[in-house]
Amino acid sequence: MKNNVKVITVGAVTIALTIVMGWMPYVFLVPLLFTCVTRSWKIALFESAFFGVLSLVYSFIMPTSFVAIAFTQNPWIPIVPRIAAGMGCYGVYTGLKKLFKSGGKASVIVPVTVACAVGSVLNTATVVPCLVYFGGNLFGNYNLTAAILVGQTLISGAIELAVSILVVPTLAVTVGRALRLKGYYYPDKAKSETETKAPEQADLRADCEYSAEHGLKPETAEQSECGHTEENAPEH
Repeated sequence: MKNNVKVITVGAVTIALTIVMGWMPYVFLVPLLFTCVTRSWKIALFESAFFGVLSLVYSFIMPTSFVAIAFTQNPWIPIVPRIAAGMGCYGVYTGLKKLFKSGGKASVIVPVTVACAVGSVLNTATVVPCLVYFGGNLFGNYNLTAAILVGQTLISGAIELAVSILVVPTLAVTVGRALRLKGYYYPDKAKSETETKAPEQADLRADCEYSAEHGLKPETAEQSECGHTEENAPEH
């Protein structure tokens, strides 16, 4: 129950970050990609569609770029690429998790990093053709419009890619381990070995104490290391 409350809280925070960061250039994909590598496909799909609609709304409210103006003329453009990016990110992540079954750090970091990169690239790769084909003549000339839109989108896409693979994996791994989300929590190897050896060491100490108390000769090398030998066993 406590863990469910934490997960719901993270979901609410993610939605809030989507609203806040949705209008910020270069970092607006962070909440979406984070959701796609930490939650179910249904939640990832909802987040993708929500972010697409939000992008459209922001384009009407704050048309601060040529791309935003193109969005207002073609409302479906910001929605479809967001869904493609989100579902692509989720699909790559789940697929790689099935390949990396070692349970170590690589099985956590590699899938989430590659998935975030694919999601970012898919977003750019789907937006650019749509803008070129449906961008219209914002500047009175189709070729000039296409050149400006493609140039601006590719530059932004390169920065978004860098942010996606540097920020999202670190955030996802940190939150995932803290909440012990599926696919992110793996017991510390040293701690696990200590916990595994603890019962064995307790049994060994008990054997050593019994041998010392009854003046018995150690039967194993491990018992001999306890310091209980015939010479130092108590006299009766």
